[in-house]
Amino acid sequence: MNALFRYHKLAEAVEALPAFRGLDPVQIEILMAIGVSRHNDQMLTVSNVLEMTHLASPATLHGRLKELRNRGFIEIVPGQDNRYKFLKPSALANEYFTALDKCIRKSVQTG
Repeated sequence: MNALFRYHKLAEAVEALPAFRGLDPVQIEILMAIGVSRHNDQMLTVSNVLEMTHLASPATLHGRLKELRNRGFIEIVPGQDNRYKFLKPSALANEYFTALDKCIRKSVQTG
């Protein structure tokens, strides 16, 4: 259990960095869903995220997507026929994922 608490402390430090400060839990969940999807060689659509009503209402989810895009965490990629808009993590999002990955590794190694 010590590794869990070490990770939590390290992750809080990452989320306090200026580039990542202010991400709320809903934004983090959306960002993680986009990252996991991309990691699995898939891409979520805007509609897929708006269906995540266990996180928030579609209007709130849409607002959080807009904030993530404005802050440079995600990119919107049009589909071949422009009916679908796919979401992909930006370089900034990948920096965030890398920083959290380092926290996990450090918390396990320290134990």
